[in-house]
Amino acid sequence: MIATALAQVRARIERAALAAGRDPAQVKLVAVSKTKGPDLVRKAYAAGQRAFGENYAQELRDKSESLPDAEWHFIGALQSNKARLVVGRAALIQTCDR
Repeated sequence: MIATALAQVRARIERAALAAGRDPAQVKLVAVSKTKGPDLVRKAYAAGQRAFGENYAQELRDKSESLPDAEWHFIGALQSNKARLVVGRAALIQTCDR
């Protein structure tokens, strides 16, 4: 089911990119793993998904430890007392607070 859903999303991305005159290979799909358990994230990884977005610092820490070859993005407000959980694990911090 996850592999099928990913294939459908990638097909939509390809169609949209081509319609916009863009190279679909230049578009990166970041799958949001918020509230999804490690098993579902591993299934998405097995289906070819490599970039994941997480907005809970503790979950990013835990999921990145269980799937260290994935590319992790932090996509939520980052409290200063939780920054140590994200720095060094996230390839990109997309938003932060303070």
